[in-house]
Amino acid sequence: MKTSLEWLSEFLPGPPLDAQACGDALTAGGLPVENIARHGQDTVLDVEVTSNRSDCLSHVGVARELAALLNREFRDSAPARAAESQGNLEGASVAIEEQALCPLYIARVIRGVKIGPSPAWMVRRLEAVGVRAINNVVDVTNYVLFELGQPLHAFDLNLLKGNRIIVRRAGKGGKIVSIDGRERALTPDMLVIADAERAVAVAGVMGGINSEVSNSTTDVLLESARFDPLSVRKTSRELALKSDSSYRFERGIDPLAAERASLRAAQLIVETAGGKLSSGSARAGGEGFQPRSISLRLSQLKRILGIEIPPQKVLESLKKLHLSPVLRDKRVDVEAPSYRLDINTEIDLVEEVARIIGYSQIPIREQIAVRVTAPDAVAKSMQTIRSTLVASGFFESVTFSFVSDALAKDFLPAADVHASAPLLRADPSVRKADAHLRPSILPGLLESIRHNESVGSHDAQLFEIGSIFWRDAAGEVREKRQVALAGGPGFREMRGTVEALLRKLDANRLIAIVPDTRPGIADAACGKIEWGGKAIGYLGIVEKVIAEKLSLRQPPPVAELDLDPLVTGTQHVPQLKPLAKFPAVRRDLSLVMPERTRYEQLESIIHQLQLQWLETVEYVTTYRGKPLDKGVKSVTITLVFRSSAETLTGEQVDASVQRVIEAAGRQGWTLRT
Repeated sequence: MKTSLEWLSEFLPGPPLDAQACGDALTAGGLPVENIARHGQDTVLDVEVTSNRSDCLSHVGVARELAALLNREFRDSAPARAAESQGNLEGASVAIEEQALCPLYIARVIRGVKIGPSPAWMVRRLEAVGVRAINNVVDVTNYVLFELGQPLHAFDLNLLKGNRIIVRRAGKGGKIVSIDGRERALTPDMLVIADAERAVAVAGVMGGINSEVSNSTTDVLLESARFDPLSVRKTSRELALKSDSSYRFERGIDPLAAERASLRAAQLIVETAGGKLSSGSARAGGEGFQPRSISLRLSQLKRILGIEIPPQKVLESLKKLHLSPVLRDKRVDVEAPSYRLDINTEIDLVEEVARIIGYSQIPIREQIAVRVTAPDAVAKSMQTIRSTLVASGFFESVTFSFVSDALAKDFLPAADVHASAPLLRADPSVRKADAHLRPSILPGLLESIRHNESVGSHDAQLFEIGSIFWRDAAGEVREKRQVALAGGPGFREMRGTVEALLRKLDANRLIAIVPDTRPGIADAACGKIEWGGKAIGYLGIVEKVIAEKLSLRQPPPVAELDLDPLVTGTQHVPQLKPLAKFPAVRRDLSLVMPERTRYEQLESIIHQLQLQWLETVEYVTTYRGKPLDKGVKSVTITLVFRSSAETLTGEQVDASVQRVIEAAGRQGWTLRT
């Protein structure tokens, strides 16, 4: 915020202010001064104000800080009381329909004003802080904003229908032409200031051209109000409309400033534009301010700052900040002023003491003790998952937790889903489109693949680790962490990636892919992933209709695995085996079996035989066609045998192979020759 040194001097009596000293003090106190520049006879400090220090978005706020940091007297302004003015409000009224969004609205009326240029001193100060002078009434509202931090607005009273102010939502089809001359469409939930017939201002953001003060204005209604920060921020962003007022309302303003700023502005309008201030005011709502009492334990200062600070020095520091400190045994009780919205807890007071005594007084340790802790098992598992997938050619992606409406129901969990309302939806007033929390990570990854294809990258392979949400059959909200993969050459490559990941996590746990069905995955190309005999996810090819909906070049392979079993099932202790000393013996078998027979049935039968020396069973291929009959297939496998003590002979292996052939025969399968 640009701050005029001449303006600051009004609040800091005594010797002339030195710009560099002020800049150094503010910077050391946590308000960095980015630039110091001359502006005519004045000097302007460009102060960087953090989002939690809205009280310093005004000259009086910066002056308070300088008074504390430079140990100078602070002299506040004291506007005249409204009771001293003459005249009547003549029936002007204020009503608030949305109390939560506008806790307080104060209106004052000044009649008989004469619009003209502002006095030179006011123009000079406004221009120093980057504000263009317009006329004496509008300039006063800007002047008070930069002086006290309270946004104000002046309406032409004669342009307000019914002499009424109504604070309400815009409603359907609302429009307004703002004072910058642009027509803006308002959404129904936006807060507006209206008269008896139409909106005349966007609350907390900008006034409308239909009620602005002009050269023909004679009577002014002066607005001073409080608006909900979130409402102002949302409206400002949706309308792409920023102003000095919205900037301050978004960060929160002093709840007691509205009355003071209203009186100060009324006083200046009468001084610069003439007219008479009607007695009293029209208002609705209340200040609703409750003083906050906070305690600071002196022991915490030493623990956190590392130095012993005498209690008297602590009291002096907090007194400079107008916190009314009281020493009670081993603690200091304070009462936060209404304008210090950032002071709420004990640690805030520790920071205030440190700022005032000076950060340079806090010692710096030349050495820091570091305690080595054991690696976190969960973190190690997550790192293994990520590194394995990256090594397999996948890139990690982060997509939104909200899913496109077009894909919301395409990948619902396979079971335990509430029949009527399985999806969780955000409040329509907060999010209208794409408002469902995702029941699967896959839609976001598929949309990312589509985006990659649209820019010419046709081989994107993506994975994401995140949460999914749904409502179960009992109506309870469920959340689960998953690893999802999408993209790649085809089903086999995706299966290989999944198996490589599971073997990396635990090389000794049995992996099985069992044919199954899953919403969003083609029935003929969907498999349930079992690890150690427990289902942990699915893999397959996306349904063609979904791929067409997304305009993908072809249905990509996908997989989704539950994260918790992967993390808890990781084998962190390396399992080492000596290199094989003796060669393996391999035997190929081609077994003819019914088409409906699953491969895992064959593999299960072989493992049940517990063949001596059997090392692995490897799938080779499946053949269909002549000379085989219709409805049957030939499955070729390789049996790998190895002994750790000797070289196996053909006779030793043949006996085990014969047991497999006999077990196949009991199933009605035959050996293809």
